[in-house]
Amino acid sequence: MKKCDRCGNSKATIILTDVWQERLCDSCFNDVVADEVGVKLDTIPEELEVTDYSGTSRMFTVQQRLHPEGLFLEATENIEYGYEFAVHGELECNQTELYERLLDKVKRGVSKQFTEVGVFPDGQKYQSIIDDEVVGRIDHDEMSPSFPMVLIDGQPYTWEQFGEMVKSFEGFQIQMKFFDMTDDVE
Repeated sequence: MKKCDRCGNSKATIILTDVWQERLCDSCFNDVVADEVGVKLDTIPEELEVTDYSGTSRMFTVQQRLHPEGLFLEATENIEYGYEFAVHGELECNQTELYERLLDKVKRGVSKQFTEVGVFPDGQKYQSIIDDEVVGRIDHDEMSPSFPMVLIDGQPYTWEQFGEMVKSFEGFQIQMKFFDMTDDVE
């Protein structure tokens, strides 16, 4: 793990290149951009906790990312392949309101269940889609790089597992629409 060239403390996640290369942590990168665009970042909570549709507590790490085109806030669940949410605001936006938008988006995103596990009369388990609707996220599948992984209800599904759930809709019509991470999915 490379350390930040400026503070020497944090994990470097960003590499800036110009005449030379500089490895920066998120905080030092934000400081560089803040100086460049003349924006002061407010302090926001680094973590948030919400309760999902089943009453399970879910912990998220919150990151601020300042870019010349605006401020991005991201909430990433503290488990592999968990939920992820993001919002975007203009450089001069009210940062408290942007954080509240992120918090609301996380709460809405974990409040509805889209899949369920059932059991056939012979005892065999199956997973199905509830109410003919599913909202999730596309990710990479390290075990099968030719196919995406689908994350629904904060759980990873291989393309094959998702296909098994979709099989019960044979003969139905389908509408797929893709959204940027910062867009609201209604």
